[in-house]
Amino acid sequence: MRHFNFTILITIFLTILVLISYNQTSKSEDKVKMLMEKEHELLIKENELLKKENALNQKSIKTTADKQTFKKQQTDKSSIDNLDFLKKLSGKYPFEVKLFDNPTLTKRLKKLLGKRYKFFKETWAVETPMKITDNIFIARGCQAHNCGSTNFIIVVNLSNNIMYVGVREDDQVKTYSDDGNSCQQLMDWINGN
Repeated sequence: MRHFNFTILITIFLTILVLISYNQTSKSEDKVKMLMEKEHELLIKENELLKKENALNQKSIKTTADKQTFKKQQTDKSSIDNLDFLKKLSGKYPFEVKLFDNPTLTKRLKKLLGKRYKFFKETWAVETPMKITDNIFIARGCQAHNCGSTNFIIVVNLSNNIMYVGVREDDQVKTYSDDGNSCQQLMDWINGN
């Protein structure tokens, strides 16, 4: 009987060991399964982040390309609409060099003045010699027999290729510029200098 009790005791002991071992194996498998699920979730998140990063990179590349295209267009435009030819006209009269027949200047004036270009060109009659000081071109003209109240000025900053135009019609002044600003020469003209 003693041997029987001992056998039962060993059987119980072995059963407990098997159950404990099975339970730990089950817990280990659960942990492995949980770790794999977390790893899968992290991979999904990493994939989403990579997609977002790729989209941002594509947007950045497009923005850079757009900026380069814009700069090229500006460079092309500035070389096409460049008014450097005015540098050679100091001391000459606009009619003498047929200033308003120059396609580059005419295009720029039409764009700047819009509907007022026709009035500007038709009314510009009496003029002074053009001058260049510190790379600033100035041409002035006025309406015949009415210079005091209807006159014009064209100012071009040759360094920046920016044009400013002033139109005084019956003592009412309107100014135009490529960059939306004014310049000292235009302000002087407005003030009668």
